[in-house]
Amino acid sequence: MIKKNNFFLEIYSEFFHNISWPKWRDLKYLTILVFFFSIFLSIFLYSVDNIFIFLIKKIFSI
Repeated sequence: MIKKNNFFLEIYSEFFHNISWPKWRDLKYLTILVFFFSIFLSIFLYSVDNIFIFLIKKIFSI
């Protein structure tokens, strides 16, 4: 039982005293950056996929 309590106390201490949390402004900026990068990447991959589909159809339709 003592080991369990000690374990949870160490978790609490680690969580609240040793972790450096990002500032709210940085968090918003990075969230927006990830959002737009994800949108860009999905559009890019969709385009590349369509180009490959088009090329494969042209090659095998001869």
